[in-house]
Amino acid sequence: MAQAQQAETRIPAQDITDLELSCVARGTKVATRRGEVAVEELLAGDEVVSRDKGLTPIRWIGRLSAINASIKVPAGAMGRRVPARDCWLAPNARLWMQGAEFEDAFTCREVLVPVKDLAGWRGITEDLGRPSEFFLVLCDTPSVMIVDGMQVEMRHPGALMSLFEQVQADEMADLFPELLAMDAKSDKWRRRLDKHEAGQVLDVKKRA
Repeated sequence: MAQAQQAETRIPAQDITDLELSCVARGTKVATRRGEVAVEELLAGDEVVSRDKGLTPIRWIGRLSAINASIKVPAGAMGRRVPARDCWLAPNARLWMQGAEFEDAFTCREVLVPVKDLAGWRGITEDLGRPSEFFLVLCDTPSVMIVDGMQVEMRHPGALMSLFEQVQADEMADLFPELLAMDAKSDKWRRRLDKHEAGQVLDVKKRA
């Protein structure tokens, strides 16, 4: 009965076409201190593996239903065993990419690329048959997490926070909600690319 009531009060599915939301789909596995854990099974307080801070605790987890198709990144599309298995992401989820070849185009070696803008490359494509239930995992600051062996940015959605159904928040986040304001500044050594720049990434990769 409680589960039925919870389902009835869920936030309706959203159109997230133009929304800056970096989320992962149900079933994707996130690297944590206790090994790989499906994102829907994560708990507030679990320590996830982040690129910049090593193990860092989860403060908040949210769920979002969308009318948009997930983007499928096939196993090995981003490199040897990256991702480790087929991975499904929200269209505007940003993948971390690194290469000396990016310096001429972007004056930095590390970039964050919307996965939807890589569609058509190495088998990356919309998956119209996949239910679009996405999860957002927040730490104290924006984090690049290991998702199915691939590095994906997770950052606070700002004013879009209200679109999410809260799954869990840890005690610190409940007591000090300002934690969830988080530092939204972009990393100085990473460029967050737009659609045009993502096209340049593909051109660079094809020439490399």
